Amino acid sequence: MPIIPVIILLVIVSTFSLPVHHSSVNTSQLPPTGITWVTKPLQQVYNVIQNRFIGLIPGNYTEPSSSDYSMMSTILGFIDTGVSQSDAGSILSASNVAAQLEYQLIPVNDSATGNKYYVLMENTTVNRGWGSYLFTAERSPSATPVIIEAPHPVTDFNSQQIAYTIFTSAYPHVTALLVSGVERTFGPNGQTDMAHRTQSIFETAHEAFTKFGSVIIQIHGFDASNHPTEPMVVLSDGDGGINGALQAIASHLEAANLSVGIFDGFTHEKLGAQKNIQGRYARAFGAGFVHSEISSIVVYNATLITQYENSLTQSILNNFGFPAYQIDIKIPIIALGIMSFFFVAGYRLSKTRPD
Repeated sequence: MPIIPVIILLVIVSTFSLPVHHSSVNTSQLPPTGITWVTKPLQQVYNVIQNRFIGLIPGNYTEPSSSDYSMMSTILGFIDTGVSQSDAGSILSASNVAAQLEYQLIPVNDSATGNKYYVLMENTTVNRGWGSYLFTAERSPSATPVIIEAPHPVTDFNSQQIAYTIFTSAYPHVTALLVSGVERTFGPNGQTDMAHRTQSIFETAHEAFTKFGSVIIQIHGFDASNHPTEPMVVLSDGDGGINGALQAIASHLEAANLSVGIFDGFTHEKLGAQKNIQGRYARAFGAGFVHSEISSIVVYNATLITQYENSLTQSILNNFGFPAYQIDIKIPIIALGIMSFFFVAGYRLSKTRPD
């Protein structure tokens, strides 16, 4: 009797009838109670951050110590727990440890939208270039955590504001916004190029929130005069491959009539992010990495940059097309019925033949 092939077939059919990502629809976390919220425009707080980038103003980047890295990891862990579990105690612990590192954790109730955020930024008494980190105080029911990064603020054509716009527009589907605190240097050692440093507070934050199945979108910009043959946007996962998030973003950009190129290992090689440290870490942990290079033609055109921001926002809100199409439950039931019919027929036919 063909019982084993039947079982195998049913297992396969049932497996493919399940979604790739499981999303809850009613379990989004609310901000923990007992927190004192500062009600003001979030953009106002972010403007303070933007006005303090080292390079934009005179200053020197300060190398963190091993204890600085350890303390920042602790702070970020508390924030992650506080948000995911609506735990006010963890948020308070994060704030206390942050104070020891001369950081401040500000719970901001955005008066422009009513959305709630946590802003982790250096105290105004110091400016070491270690970066600022914004988190949604509510978690999306989406099963795909998304992190937006701007490792080259100012230098890459206002990339930090573009990242901020996408972060806030996709609330609460983006977990975090990570922004370097210093402009990129083009010196031989690249001391402040946070996309190519294996150790930095920026990289510490990246590692803290990069998890299996998450998506990291990194915003960059290129000068069209130096790359005249490149399309408006070049996307890359850093090693010439393609992931689902990258494909979804490319589709939305093309639908908005923005020309898109995808690094395949050869084409668009100069903008392919092959040495990007965050990309290497993300791929190693099974996360989707999308490195987005935006032409200066787009950045300095109000219509085009809005189309770019809207395209990425819509990709995130659509969860990049995840979960995969779920096969209707009737399909495995019908398959079971068909296989049962053949099983019974085969069994009866076997009885009509002599042994």
